[in-house]
Amino acid sequence: MSASDASARWAHHISVYPVPRGDESLNAEVEQYLSGKGTLKFLLAKPIPYGLIARVAAQLAAEKKAEH
Repeated sequence: MSASDASARWAHHISVYPVPRGDESLNAEVEQYLSGKGTLKFLLAKPIPYGLIARVAAQLAAEKKAEH
């Protein structure tokens, strides 16, 4: 895949990874956005759920903090 092919794909969505693993209710909410193993894909043609993405980021930060 060339760099321009990759850029063209990214022009259609935003990806977030890894997927948090510790919160079952959050996992249920992000299920519709799962794309592959451990990646969330948000299509730019649809409204971006910024609040959900913020909760995913907060959960990932909490998981990392718990590891240390």
